[in-house]
This record gives sequence, structure tokens and C-alpha cells, in this order.
Amino acid sequence: MSNLLLISMSLLVLMILRTLVAVVNAAGKPFLPVAKCKPGGKVSILIPARNEEENLPRLLNSILRLDYPEVEVWVCDDHSSDHTWQILKEWKAKDPRIGYFQGEPLPPSWSGKNYACHQLAKKATGDYLLFVDADVTLASHSLEKALAFFNSRQLALLTIFPRQLMQSNAERITVPFMNWALLNLLPLLAVLKLKNPLFAAGNGQFMLFDALHYRKNCWHKKVKASYVEDILIVRMVKEQGHRVAVLLGNNDVFCRMYQSYQASLQGFSRNVHEFFLGSRILMILFWVSLLATPVALFLSWSWSGLLVYLGLFIINRLAVSSASREKLGASLLLHPLNILFFTHLIYANLGLRIKKNGQWKNRTLAG
Repeated sequence: MSNLLLISMSLLVLMILRTLVAVVNAAGKPFLPVAKCKPGGKVSILIPARNEEENLPRLLNSILRLDYPEVEVWVCDDHSSDHTWQILKEWKAKDPRIGYFQGEPLPPSWSGKNYACHQLAKKATGDYLLFVDADVTLASHSLEKALAFFNSRQLALLTIFPRQLMQSNAERITVPFMNWALLNLLPLLAVLKLKNPLFAAGNGQFMLFDALHYRKNCWHKKVKASYVEDILIVRMVKEQGHRVAVLLGNNDVFCRMYQSYQASLQGFSRNVHEFFLGSRILMILFWVSLLATPVALFLSWSWSGLLVYLGLFIINRLAVSSASREKLGASLLLHPLNILFFTHLIYANLGLRIKKNGQWKNRTLAG
């Protein structure tokens, strides 16, 4: 067997495996099921907020429309320089369940978000702690469904990747990367069913904890210096032998994550390597396989090789689009631009690794 044929066969097997993972994820419908019983218990909804004047009103409005009655809300204003504090003051006047406070000065060795979440947890009095980012919105039935699923599966942690709302071409080119990587690389059911912490994913945009379990461990303190706290917390919870589930937002949890190409690049480049078990070598090898697969198949089997590639490519994109609730046509047409963005993302990520610093919300990301 020639070297070229061996390489093309290896790349084909990898693509088949990725496509199988995506199809299994889509077929499993990894969404919150309809609640079969009425859950009880108080929920503390905890929101770290730094310069979130545009996002907070949408999130708070969605929280006040929740069907679930036993809710308290705490917002930590993490030294915002915009009108976040004034907005919180206005919303507090609308509903006394909303509490807010100015975060303490950031100590050395803490990341800003982790310290804000740590302070929020100390304020909370609920039986459950739900950490959500300010750019998230919740459907009225979402909390009831989440708690019912949480209790029926006897979870310690439920994390949800929100359904991404994309309104510009820049967003459509960049934001789908997160769900595409997740659904290609990780069988979501394995996070729940398998004890191995390598089968882990997390999204800090929506993380629901059992309060007793959280207070015993103070999770954000344990990962205080990390900028990928969500994935690390999931791994640590699993290492303790507790149950974790990862779902997609579907029609329950929504987010408009980044609104420009530059914002997406800056946000994803901080932690893109964590999708690949924290290995930049695996990240680069994956990128090389994406570019090399169609070339190797064409050189080995001419047009029939490209037809095989095209068939697998369409099946893969169909599965991911179905699970992520994205439009298939746009997903297919924008694929080359998605790959270009991934290339730029790797370059930026490696640059951060070399410089050992970056910027996020006007703070330096050290180390």
C-alpha cells in the first residue's frame, strides 16, 4: 500500500468517525425533555456582569417571565465602566427578587469571572445555583424543565450550550464553530454515562448546580486562575464520581454570543485548544486533517474520492445543523469561511500562548 493511499484511508476513517459522532448526537436529541413532574426548591440565578448594559435588560426580562416561582436573582457588577449599575438599580425597583452588588477588587491569581461567580455563590440562598452569562436569555418554561431533568437524572451539574442567535454574516461565519466542534468531537451521552473525566464539556453560559454540592467544593475557587473554568469544573465533578449532563439549548436557552468577527476571534482564541483535551498539538493535527482530507481522497481515487468526501461532508453538516437548529443551506455554503476562521483562530491562540497574555473586557489575561 502506498504512503498516499495509507494517508487517505486514515483521513477517511477519521472523517467517518467524526460524522458518526455528529449523527449520534443529533439522533439522540440532546435537549431538555418536557417536564413530567413539578420540581420544587428555590433557585438562585447568579449573573456575573462586566459592561453588560446591552445584554442585562433582555436576560432580566426573561428571568422575570419564568414560569418557575421560587427564584432569587443576584448580579455581581464586576467593576463595569458603562451603565450596568444604573440598569440594575432600575430593575431592582421593578422586582424585589433582583439583588445586586459591586464586586470586590480582583485579587491576584483570580480571573475576573471566577471571582465574580465565587462572590455570587456566597450571596445565594437557594437549593440550586444557576450561573448564567448576561448575554443569555431563558424561555419561560426552561427552568422548570431543567430542574425536572436535573432531579430525574440525579445530577450534580447540568450545563447547556445555548442555541446561538446570529444576526450578521460575521456571526454566521464564526459562532457556529463552537457547536460544530462539540458535536464532531464528543458524544454528549458519554458525558452522562461514562465516568472517565476525559468525556467532558462545559459551558459557563448555563451551569446548574446542586447548592449543597457546590458549597462543599466551592468550584470557582478551585479553578480561580483558569479562563476555561467550565470544562475544568465538569472534569473535576466527574473525577469525584458525580453525574454531569451536557445538553443543547434548543428552544429553551438562547444566546447572542459575539456580534462581530473580532469579538468572536478574541473570545474563542482564549480557549479553543480546550476542545482538543487542552492540547494545541491535537488542535493543529485536527486542522490539518480538515484541509488534507479532500486533497488526499482526490489524489487517491480521483473524482470518486471527492464524491465520498462530499457525501460525508453533507451528512455531517446536516447532523450538526439539525442538532444546533441552524439552517443547512447557510451551513454548507459558509463551510469554507468557517475553516478560514478556524485557521485564524489557531494562529491567534498560538500567539496568546507565546505572548502569555491577552485582553478580555479590558483586562489582561495573564499566563
